Amino acid sequence: MASLLKAVVLAGGSGSRLWPLSRQQLPKQFLNLNGVDSMLSATIGRLSPMIEEEDVYVVTGEAHATGEAFSELDGLNTILEPCGRNTAPAIAISAALLQDNCDGDPVIVVLPADHIVKKKKAFRRCLKKAVQVAEAGRIVTFGIVPSGPETGFGYIQTEDSESDVHAVLRFIEKPDLATAQKMIDDGNYYWNSGMFVWKASVILGEIEKYLPDVWTVLEGMRNRWNDGELWQEVIRDSFDKMPNISIDYGVMEQSEIVSLVSADIGWSDVGSWDAVHEMAKKDENGNEISGNVLAIDCKGSLLRSEKSLIAAVGLENIIAVETPDAILLCKIGESQRVREIVDSLKQEGSGSYHLEHVTVRRPWGSYTVLEDHNAGYKLKRIEVIPGGRLSLQAHQHRSEHWVVVAGTATVSCGDLVKTVGKNGSAYIPIGEIHRLENRGSLPLQLIEVQVGDYLGEDDIERFDDTYGRVK
Repeated sequence: MASLLKAVVLAGGSGSRLWPLSRQQLPKQFLNLNGVDSMLSATIGRLSPMIEEEDVYVVTGEAHATGEAFSELDGLNTILEPCGRNTAPAIAISAALLQDNCDGDPVIVVLPADHIVKKKKAFRRCLKKAVQVAEAGRIVTFGIVPSGPETGFGYIQTEDSESDVHAVLRFIEKPDLATAQKMIDDGNYYWNSGMFVWKASVILGEIEKYLPDVWTVLEGMRNRWNDGELWQEVIRDSFDKMPNISIDYGVMEQSEIVSLVSADIGWSDVGSWDAVHEMAKKDENGNEISGNVLAIDCKGSLLRSEKSLIAAVGLENIIAVETPDAILLCKIGESQRVREIVDSLKQEGSGSYHLEHVTVRRPWGSYTVLEDHNAGYKLKRIEVIPGGRLSLQAHQHRSEHWVVVAGTATVSCGDLVKTVGKNGSAYIPIGEIHRLENRGSLPLQLIEVQVGDYLGEDDIERFDDTYGRVK
């Protein structure tokens, strides 16, 4: 066993193919899709007891750490990206940080945050083998034993071996069905899982060799944080200079020291609603049903409701997913195309359907948009948890009127600080610096009426914030 073992969990994806449940501001890795925990929490949990939480580092977007995913990330070691640059820069920075801040050369396990692994004991057995191979100076990837000719995954071809560890011959992009079937028939082909194990020095050496543009920026950043600058500030300042490239394309496909551990671990990348349906527990008719659903004579379908009743009769092989502001309908087998819906919503500027849910989580609580028709006003229900406090802020385009319906609010408006109880109200004029707090022991609930010529969430100028949202 390695004397120094660390883990890096990549949690920066958008999860667009699981819309409408997954949104840009709260993607699938922070959601609970088929269990008690979020996918991120489950990913960290399956590393124990080999790697405990204090030795796990989560690479994610800076916006996630101070936005809807705050509660999932709070208390974890985080490396925050100010912008997306794919997996190679994220892995390069995490390996350099761990090497520079550890007494030694750690073996690093790299896992995506948004995968499901059903066979946890088998996963840990594979992980132990991978760590042993990595300690010998190899780059190790997990190759998933294919269950069929899947066209949604990349493949890895290996040399024939009687053991579970194989030398890698080549990586293959997502194939068509005929090619996938031929690879399955030939054998020695595995699904590319995107899970890796390597020593920090080894992967950094390969990055220097094959990705000189990444290496040049990384060296500049390392010089700065090793000279005493705060490494998160260095990343914020320089990360956008990194090229946008994946570790597979940049290193894995070129490296001559790649080994593969054969893994039969009940794995799914949960890349679509079809994958969710395949992994889920089903009733006697092959349906996966959750939420407020009435299904009569339905077969082989996925039916999920968060709020409204889905009443279905005689459906076969249909996906229906309801959230309070959107409904997805498609055939089983077509859910990879959900990304086309998200792309269309972005291009057409169709509100915030691709960005956030009707109820938006914040570090201090949540808000729910009750009415927003671009008519110069917006209605919200706001809930502030005990001890929660919004940022000290001002709006240049809207006034706000708050009516407390439960709990007690502490309202700062200009130089005035007052306590507002149930049935009480407070008015915030345009441009006035203000803050809302819940100093009580019970949740605070209020109704907010915004009036103005622009009501976007970006009309916020923050002057102070408990949760680090002021740069």
